[in-house]
Amino acid sequence: MSGDHLTLAFGDAGPASRVLSQESAVTWHKPAPGFLLNLSGQPFDPARLNTGDRPSHARRLECLRSVHLLWSNFFVAGNCVSTIYDGNARSAVQQVVAYEDLSRYIGITRHGEDFVVSRTRLRGAERIEGQVLFATADEPHNWGLWLLYTLPAVVHFTRNRHLYRKLFVFATHPNMRALLRLLGVRDDEVILHDCGTAYWFEELHVFRQSMRDCYISPSIRELYAQLRDAIVARHGPSPARKLYVARLRRTQELNAYRGLLNEQALADRLAGLGYLVIEPEFLAVEEQIRLFAGAERIVAIGGAGLFNTVFCRPGARLLDIESTPLFLDAHSNVFAGAGLEYGLVIGREDLADSSVAHRRWTLDLHAALPAVAAFMENR
Repeated sequence: MSGDHLTLAFGDAGPASRVLSQESAVTWHKPAPGFLLNLSGQPFDPARLNTGDRPSHARRLECLRSVHLLWSNFFVAGNCVSTIYDGNARSAVQQVVAYEDLSRYIGITRHGEDFVVSRTRLRGAERIEGQVLFATADEPHNWGLWLLYTLPAVVHFTRNRHLYRKLFVFATHPNMRALLRLLGVRDDEVILHDCGTAYWFEELHVFRQSMRDCYISPSIRELYAQLRDAIVARHGPSPARKLYVARLRRTQELNAYRGLLNEQALADRLAGLGYLVIEPEFLAVEEQIRLFAGAERIVAIGGAGLFNTVFCRPGARLLDIESTPLFLDAHSNVFAGAGLEYGLVIGREDLADSSVAHRRWTLDLHAALPAVAAFMENR
């Protein structure tokens, strides 16, 4: 397609890109879970967890010149689209454009096998001059990916702010803004990323990864430890040693996807065993960090809140309860990378839910709780 639309190609940024620094992939050892209970009613092969020695992603800092940005991380140089992950640009665009409203919001549409963007939209992009650091995760609203991708990029900014005119970052939630300030970023140093706006950058520095695997390198792990220790020094240790990381209000009041139908019963039982029931998204960010820093035993429902386990001390014991095996490998990479002793439980999806994914689900408490208690209290 020509004329008013630009047909997009997929790859890297070509001549518009140069590598500034690089961390090579490494082989790391992922321990198997100390406990795995499958209550899904479907077979599950533990090999899907990819434990043992496995490769990590490689990570590099690239400089992109004269580049457009659409959505969270669609970088358009000439007509070539890339993202913060190598080799996933076409599938990422295809996934987003499948939603008609989102397609219009971003400005990319599909014509046959091609994807196109309006030239008028690109010409009308908000222009940002100077050298800027990019820090938006590919799922910008996701707190877990904010911790894994955005936080390390922000720390790089604070250590190299003399190089940059601004930090460009998605931070709509108050806790995201609070964490920026906690890391030492002033409000006047930030350009807030509106994913519905097209941007043009004179020079944009972007951290790219060879793949998305939720691996935590030792250097990134040290960043979490430094922040954790600073919060504990400021506020004192948390008295709570046992946490249940819930999604109660999100499921019951906000009608969120992937709701655990009998979660209230689970929360009540765990509270009776001495677990403090928390919903991290409704807590101030410093309190979240303080609670996870002091926890020795954690039971968590799969979701962004459990990514706060990056602030746990190594050796803390975690039980992750998931609705399906879909995220088990990625989530367990986080737990293993944080040095936690982890166990996994898979619940049962409600097949009457017509959703394609993220269906509501249940957990057989009679089968789960005795096994959970044995794993969590075994020293």
